[in-house]
Amino acid sequence: MTCKGKTDPAMCEQSPYGLRGLHIFTLSGFAFTVPLLDALTRQSVYVYDQQLGWAEIRTLLIGLTICLPLGFVLADRLALGISKRLRGMGRNTLFFGLFVLTLLSISRPYTSARCIALTGFAGCVAIVLSLIGAAIAVFLYEKTRWMRFWLTMASVGLVVFPGDFLRQFYAIRRSELHVDPAVVASHPTHVVMVVFDEFSGTTLLNGQMEIDARRFPNFARLAKASTFYRNATTVHPRTNVAVPTILSGRFPVTDLPPLPANYPGNLFQTINATNAFDMAVFEPATRLCPTLTESRAPPQTTLRKTERLITTLSAIYPRLIMADDLSVHFPAIPREWIALDDAETSLDWDHRTEGLFNDGADDRARQLNHFLNCIKSSARPRFTFLHAVLPHSPWIFFPTGQQYSHESAYEGPFAGAVGEDWLNDAPTVHRNEFRYRLQIGYVDQFVGRLMDRLVETKVWDKCLLIVTSDHGVSFRPGHSRRMPDTDNLADIVSVPLFIKPPGQKEGRIDDRNVESIDILPTIAETLGIELSEPVDGIPVSQERRRPRKTLYYNKSMTIIEPDLPQRRAAVLRQVELFGHDDLERLPQSIATHPEWHGRGIARFAVEGKPVQATWIDQLRDRTAEESSQHLLQGEIDGSELPKTPAELIVTVDGIVRDSGMTFPLRGNRHGFEFLLPKSVVHSVSNIVQLYLINRSQDPPSLRPVPVAKSNED
Repeated sequence: MTCKGKTDPAMCEQSPYGLRGLHIFTLSGFAFTVPLLDALTRQSVYVYDQQLGWAEIRTLLIGLTICLPLGFVLADRLALGISKRLRGMGRNTLFFGLFVLTLLSISRPYTSARCIALTGFAGCVAIVLSLIGAAIAVFLYEKTRWMRFWLTMASVGLVVFPGDFLRQFYAIRRSELHVDPAVVASHPTHVVMVVFDEFSGTTLLNGQMEIDARRFPNFARLAKASTFYRNATTVHPRTNVAVPTILSGRFPVTDLPPLPANYPGNLFQTINATNAFDMAVFEPATRLCPTLTESRAPPQTTLRKTERLITTLSAIYPRLIMADDLSVHFPAIPREWIALDDAETSLDWDHRTEGLFNDGADDRARQLNHFLNCIKSSARPRFTFLHAVLPHSPWIFFPTGQQYSHESAYEGPFAGAVGEDWLNDAPTVHRNEFRYRLQIGYVDQFVGRLMDRLVETKVWDKCLLIVTSDHGVSFRPGHSRRMPDTDNLADIVSVPLFIKPPGQKEGRIDDRNVESIDILPTIAETLGIELSEPVDGIPVSQERRRPRKTLYYNKSMTIIEPDLPQRRAAVLRQVELFGHDDLERLPQSIATHPEWHGRGIARFAVEGKPVQATWIDQLRDRTAEESSQHLLQGEIDGSELPKTPAELIVTVDGIVRDSGMTFPLRGNRHGFEFLLPKSVVHSVSNIVQLYLINRSQDPPSLRPVPVAKSNED
């Protein structure tokens, strides 16, 4: 392109249209192709479950790398034609839009960083910065050569990123072709294995570092009949890696998708290859079990699979570039994207003895009942496995098994999708820890039912029973609940581990260095199986143990002293917070003003304009006879609050019963929650009221907070 005859010098700096088209292809790739292919790569279980083949992937790549950018090129030509009539105005409108999307995609991981998460403004900040950045990028594209040169060089990504995706897709396809070698079990016997989720082993201990039999009587009962490995730890804090390490007995040196080809010789494949066991496997997080692979949904046509893939990615894309704290209703995420059963693959409770119990499923209680029914007495050994999404959030169960909230009724005060860092607000965090402990009470009840079922079916004496968890969880204000640091390390790496081999009568405690990778070789040794693949784990029967513990996360490795010195401090912290309260009583640590509890509302000045709130818990209207405690959850518009977080008290029949802080939700909403015991709310005629504390006055005054029902109820 030359500048002869041009009166506007800026026009001389514009690229030839062929090069301009290449730049549009490049920006389209960064704005759409890269985030979508990256999401598909991370969601390998979705690709596997949907049985996506080369035809669907080829169609997707053609659409993302050719058809979509070609449409942008045509739109750019139209914009250029219009801009000529406007004397050059709006010439690079399309570039501006693509730069905005690219910058939003790049900034998305940082909107969940601790410094700006949970403020309700992370999404707004990202949008403003992206708009400013895009304006600068367009200016540089018009005025400088180096920006255009950079886009030209970056066009190599048009080949590199799809090529890398195809490489990883090929690895997923290899799992479809995996064949297990034959294996012999010389001592087959019944195996019952339960892996809980997000369950810290420190939670079970009291101040004497023993099972707290008062709160968790069934775990104490289990410890009296099995070996309790008190120093057991996980090797990874993420379920999709921690569970495969349990099943494979190998350290997760790299985070591989949980597919058969990546974990050859895993526990499920080994048991299945012996052909000596009936199998009932319930596993939501991995696809390592051959029998579950065979029971996937029937194949669909290429057109149907392509249509579902495009629909799913269209719903996912806004979440790949926009922060989750925006007050925007994104399209619903299809259930299959997060490995949930859809209508076509739902479990037949009445006839199937295996299946996928999925994280976030709506009926965890029914899942546990179904699993217990799968434990049967038979001449042929049975391998029964459950990965239970308990005591994992949402925390909605009392120890009795009563459910006081819906599985998906509330997003909770923890960071959730915008990060996993706790608020730096001790009472709010402790409220969640209390609810977590209530749910462990429910897990304890299940363990008792499991033991009773084994005795009832005459399987107890001859079975190998293993009860453990994939990883722990932490409740430290200002820290992550899942990513370990110096303070929360013991909470996250410690896991319960109970092993009862056939014939064991007396319980014992073993404090040796045992890690989750030791479970597979222990099972293999008990069943007389020679493993077909090498493992890093060591059977618990061997006295020789590793000199150090190892934890992998964020592509790094941490070496831990084998006696886990932070463990005792973690237990004593819990004892200090909850040690003198039963699970049915609300500990004072969760209240901001425990000294006010029991006072009459008449002792406070109630004044000022009411602040409107909304209930968001759909089960709060059940009668007092239906629940031992009542969860009051709701939200308030932040603009109604004089200061955030705000402090609230709840009264029942004019008596203060609880006090706590609000916490930020998405947008400018703030949530609250109070869990009131039945001894306080003993009748549906009780009058429950909320008040906002005005701390600017001495003594503090109260503003009424009338609460309306949500329109979604």
